This record gives sequence, C-alpha cells and structure tokens, in this order.
Amino acid sequence: MTSNNEITFLVGKAETGDVAAQLSLADMYNHGYGIAKNMGLAAQWYLEAARNGSPQAQATIGKKYLRGLGVGQDFEKAFFWLRLAAGSNNADAIAELGWSCQIGLGVNKNYKKAIQYYERAAHLGHVSSQYNLGYMYANGLGSQINNQEAFKWYLSAAENGHAKAQLNIGIMYLNGIGTSKDEIGAVEWFRKSATQGYTKGAYSLGRMYSIGSGVPVDKKEAAKWYELAADQGYYRAQYEIGLLYLGGNGVIKDVSTAMGWFMKASIKPYPKASYQLGKIYLKDENNKTSIVEALEYFLEAANLGYGRAQYQLGKLYFDGTGVERDYKMAYFWFRKAAEQCNNAAKYKLGVMYGNGWGVEKNLIEAYAWINIASVNNHEPALKTLNKLKADLSPEQFLEAEHLSKKYSKQFCA
Repeated sequence: MTSNNEITFLVGKAETGDVAAQLSLADMYNHGYGIAKNMGLAAQWYLEAARNGSPQAQATIGKKYLRGLGVGQDFEKAFFWLRLAAGSNNADAIAELGWSCQIGLGVNKNYKKAIQYYERAAHLGHVSSQYNLGYMYANGLGSQINNQEAFKWYLSAAENGHAKAQLNIGIMYLNGIGTSKDEIGAVEWFRKSATQGYTKGAYSLGRMYSIGSGVPVDKKEAAKWYELAADQGYYRAQYEIGLLYLGGNGVIKDVSTAMGWFMKASIKPYPKASYQLGKIYLKDENNKTSIVEALEYFLEAANLGYGRAQYQLGKLYFDGTGVERDYKMAYFWFRKAAEQCNNAAKYKLGVMYGNGWGVEKNLIEAYAWINIASVNNHEPALKTLNKLKADLSPEQFLEAEHLSKKYSKQFCA
C-alpha cells in the first residue's frame, strides 16, 4: 500500500493543477494501485486532468461518462470529452467513438462511421481497433464481406499481441480464408494465442495435435492444451478431454474423470457431452438406476437436436431396453434423427413403415427412407431394398423414387 505521506504529497501537487499528479491519483483510485479502489475519486481526478488539457484524461473521463463509471451516465458530456481527445489524435478516444457507432451506445448504429473511426485509430497503432476492423470486414458490417481486409487487420492486431486476433488468424490460415491455406501457420498462431492463456487458442491448438493438422498426431500434447482450456471452463475442451480420458488417449484411461468432464460440458448445455454420459450409463443396462440416468441424458441431448441421441432413444423404445417397448415413441425419435440424415435412423424408419410398427404401413415411405439409407452403403438397407422393389408396382416404384429424391434433398443435402 502507498503510504499516507505519499498520497498527501500527490494530492497536494494535484490540487495545484499538476496534471501528472492528477493522472497518477486517478489511476491509483481507478485500479486500486496502492490505495483502496474508488471509482468516484478516480473520475474526479480524471476530470480535473481533462480540464487541464490531458488528451488521455479526456478520453478516459469520456469513457466513464459513456458507461456511467464513477459518474452518472451522460452521453452529451461523454462525446464532448471523447471528441476533444480525438481532436488531439488520442487513439483510445477515436476507438471509443467507433465502438459507440458500432453498438449504438449514445448514438444511432452506424457501421460505416465505425469503420472510419477504427481505421483512424488503427493507423495510430490502436490494437483493439485493428481487431475490430478485422471483425467488421469479416462479418460484412459497414461494407461487403472482405476476407482479405479482415485478414490484413486481424494480422496487424495479432502481430501486436492480440490473443483473439491470433486465434482468428489461425482459423483463417487453417481454412484458407482471405489467405492461402497454411496448417503449419495456423498452428503457430494458435500457439501464440494459447500461450497468452486464451481459452479458445488452447482448445484450437489441442485440436491440431489431436487430428494431426500442421503437426504430427500427439494425443498427449492435445490433452495438455485441451485440459488447459477445460480448466478455464470451455465446454468444447471439456468434452474433448473427456473423450481422451474415456479412451485412454494421451492420458491414463479413467472413466470417472471422463464423466466429470462430460458433466461439466453438459451444463453449457452441450448435447454431445450429454450423449456420451448416456452411453456410459447405458453400458450398465442391468442397473435400473443407470438406465434411468442414460435415458435422461439421451433425452437432454435429443431435445437439443442431437441426431445420435435421437436415434439412441428411438432404439431404446424400439428394443424395449430400460423402458417398455413403444413403437410410436421409437418412430417419433427415429424420424427426428432421420431428418438430420442419421443413416441408421433412416433405415429403422423404413423398416417401421414397411411393417406398420408405430405408424401406418406404407411401402412407398419404406422404400424412400431405406433407399437414402443405402446411398452410404448401409448393408441392411442394401439387402432390404431389393425385397421392397419386388413388392412395389411400377407406379409405386416411380413414386417411391421421387419421394426418396425429395427426402434426400430436404434432409441430406
């Protein structure tokens, strides 16, 4: 903590109009440097320094009025101070004016004007403005989507240490967006982002090691980066590290640890994690409690639209595993999964139409679903298809072929 004598000395100098002392006091109160944090006193001293001509103080007090930090929110005063600081080429103030235009804070949204402010600040070396420009061009805000410009500005921000820009540059290299595809370059930028502690950078680096993109496959290294991101609460990383523990890839196999990570990811909610938990509980199908847990997790994932979970629920009801056999419920979930192009569900749905299980028997529907299931060389579908053809009249066959093409285009395009 700063001694009382030092504070008294600073206050004395600040009260005489010493701008450096006023800024020092303001920063100390603003951040709690060696003194109790006090946003009101911070604003008071920033305002004094602003009145004495400090562009940085003008920019800071402008931001405080804009957001109501230590002072009452006042857009008129905010823009007075921000524009005054911008007139002195203060990059922070110019960037803040751009942000206000981008999100409509105190002014009407105006993406084109935001780009103008950001470009001015970016050329002054303002890193966040460089990133924001990249974002605007990548998303077509205030201009047509321009991936080359997005790459250019993200790269400027990335080279200046902006962790999120480093992640985005990695993604652009990985996918060849706005630049040539370069998996090795992607790894380098993911690593820069990850080593700064950026969660998604760590996850992306783990992913590269996991699949062997730009680097040799190294599950141990993948686990290291996944776990770093997972510890920071990133649900995708929690799911991936759970899979590694479940299979013993890069780590010692530990189903309990895997379940712990899946449970954390499922809170997001993340349907893939819920589905994995359902699968783990289903393995103990002779335990009624485990079956109930499995059903709950499958239902959670299925209601979130996850096709594999929808298929699994359909199968449980179809087979009567852990629940009373219910063809109508089986049909309901198979249909949901089939409409997401789940091959096994398409086949099951065709079988149900062919036999009139849970739905009115309809050989045309049966053929249509089994036909699109057979496209991916689904063996049971291929075997059933010829038998169905023999049961259809030429007119029915043509109708079934037409319906099959319709479903393929509608659900599996």
